[in-house]
Amino acid sequence: MISFEEIRMSLGVVPAKPLVIAIIIGALYTGSRINNKIQFGVRSFISLIFLLIFSAYGSLIAIIFSIIGKRGLINYVTARSYGFIASPAVGISFKLQGEEYLNTRPAVFICNHQAAVDLLVLGRIFPKHCVVVGKASLRFIPLLGMFMSLGHAVFLDRKNHGSAVQALTNAAEEIKKQNTSVFIFPEGTRARLQEADLLPFKKGAFHMAVQAKIPIVPIVVANYSNYYNSKHKIFRGGEINIKVLPPIDVSDISIDQIDTLTNSTRELMLKTLKEITPSHPTQNNNNSKTSITNEKIKQHK
Repeated sequence: MISFEEIRMSLGVVPAKPLVIAIIIGALYTGSRINNKIQFGVRSFISLIFLLIFSAYGSLIAIIFSIIGKRGLINYVTARSYGFIASPAVGISFKLQGEEYLNTRPAVFICNHQAAVDLLVLGRIFPKHCVVVGKASLRFIPLLGMFMSLGHAVFLDRKNHGSAVQALTNAAEEIKKQNTSVFIFPEGTRARLQEADLLPFKKGAFHMAVQAKIPIVPIVVANYSNYYNSKHKIFRGGEINIKVLPPIDVSDISIDQIDTLTNSTRELMLKTLKEITPSHPTQNNNNSKTSITNEKIKQHK
């Protein structure tokens, strides 16, 4: 007697589980094309999966490169690999100007901080022989903390001013000794603004550059709230403009002039931000400027 399984196979019937999976994937893909919230969920899930994969990958790279004496390339290889694969997967691409300035070494690279897509930005621009500055709490995240530690990350405890200042002083000395660079977001937190604007800059990056007597390289990323906005559940993807500005020489700058240096650099970056951000409808109502001001006040109380 012919079994049901033999009949099913002879007719080419698709097994139930793969068929269900295919239907679900097809439904999610179709839904993501017509519904912003579904699209946001699908692309956020894809981003999370890649982040987990590359956290493990980065930890492995960190161990291998530490053994072979290439610790200066740990962050570069991990970030660029992540960006190369993850960005196209979620529909994000970049138009980069001034890429040659990323070869400045040593330097303090500073960049405006917006939202989760900044991880993909790092995947496009992260320089060689460069370490990152991050919150002290990141040290205790599984895989990511180990990866950052092996990559010589500078951890700052912003609740402890004395500890943060000492960490920056040590980093400045290490930069000079190892001929390495550092990457930092001077706003200190994700801005999540709807328009081309910046939060006030913290002075840590500028203190570090002046103490080490190395140039500051500003990197400006256009406002991408029309492509990604977690508040409004938007993740539609698109091309994001990035401009790397020429290095700022601080060799003749004294500690007393850091306030002026900080403000002038922020003004330069803000001007560039407005220039490279395409005009697009904001996701807020007609009081968007008021909401931006209120968000700034709330984040810096």
